[in-house]
Amino acid sequence: MKQLILCDFDATISVRDMGYVLVNHFTSGNWEAIDRDFREGKIGSKEAYSRIEKILQGDESTLLRFVQEHPNIDPTFPVFYQYCRDKGMDVKIVSDGLDFYIKKILEIHHLSEIPFYANCIRFQEGERIDISFPHSGEECGLCGTCKKRFIQIHRKEYDSIFFVGNGLSDRCAAQEADFVFAKDSLYTFCIDHDIPCHFFKDFQEILNDLKKQIRGIIFDLDGTLIESYEAIYLGLKECFQYFCKEIFPFRDLKIYLKADLEATLSQFFSPEEVLKAIPIMRKKYEEVYLHKTHFLNGAQEVLRRLRLDGILLGIASNKFGRFSRGALLHLGVSDYFKSVIGAGDVPRNKPFPDMIHAALKEMDLLPEEAIFVGDTLTDIETGKQAGLDVYALPTGFHSKKELAQGKPRRLLRNLQELGRIINHSFS
Repeated sequence: MKQLILCDFDATISVRDMGYVLVNHFTSGNWEAIDRDFREGKIGSKEAYSRIEKILQGDESTLLRFVQEHPNIDPTFPVFYQYCRDKGMDVKIVSDGLDFYIKKILEIHHLSEIPFYANCIRFQEGERIDISFPHSGEECGLCGTCKKRFIQIHRKEYDSIFFVGNGLSDRCAAQEADFVFAKDSLYTFCIDHDIPCHFFKDFQEILNDLKKQIRGIIFDLDGTLIESYEAIYLGLKECFQYFCKEIFPFRDLKIYLKADLEATLSQFFSPEEVLKAIPIMRKKYEEVYLHKTHFLNGAQEVLRRLRLDGILLGIASNKFGRFSRGALLHLGVSDYFKSVIGAGDVPRNKPFPDMIHAALKEMDLLPEEAIFVGDTLTDIETGKQAGLDVYALPTGFHSKKELAQGKPRRLLRNLQELGRIINHSFS
């Protein structure tokens, strides 16, 4: 399978947006107004550059000297590039920046062999410059370099095309690529437009993705695989009745559910009352939960397929351990799981990583061989603390945008997407 990775340059490969730094440092006049119009979508980069070339000051040697003094790139990019080269994966750079500084920075880091495509600057007499756009697209004509066009051009040559980027000029390419590695505003754009992507901080994380072979999946339980909200509500109602208090409506349950039972009860009861309420809640819950618990849509089939594919499965849930195992037994899938860890099985509940550490040990897996799937910000924090990639599932407890704020490795559109991910290999 022939694969291509197209990378943005500014603030993706380079540590900072070098074009922005240069313009900010060497322009006279109202550069901020141009930048504001661009970021507000009033003008594209072609129009912005047409205005910039009139106010950019400095000859070629002065600008190149400045670039040489600020050549920093992501320190993990060279290792990433070498891995791709060794594996026969092509890497090319597509940038809406300027060619002269990209060329110089690649030279400094001994990466000149990487093909790159960018807007062209030509230095004239008297510190005059001309900027041209040899890679502009005809579809909208806004960007100096049409990255979407590059993906379309390479379609016949490659089986799959991945895109790596961070900003405004990367949006069209993100919609065209087979898969996206995104950060900064591009990550938000991908989430808002349901574009499958992985969040990344640096190229080491992308490299880890290319190498990763998922052997196991640890799931949160409630809200991820099953739903038992009615049983939870009945348990809470028993506590409220015991203390002669009026409970909130069932429709508001998700508002008040916290990371664990103690935190939930503490919103309504004193510390002394909480100690009494916990056994009351658990007693009532145990009476009703088996008949008030069901799989979320498609979860049972996903588990069955993952098991058939040889994926090791585990549970890390703040639900009381005995109840977690009882629910899985009642639903007929207890033998699917090599490890089921719940509250009371380890010293600390989520967001501490104890549950995941215990599950990994029972499953005989390293953190890099597994992923954690959950539906809350607490799950994201827990997985990260345990050193696992976290795949977040917006089933309703948190919105898609709320989960995105936690920067999970991936935000799933649905649970069924997991099967396609497991069967797909980047390399």
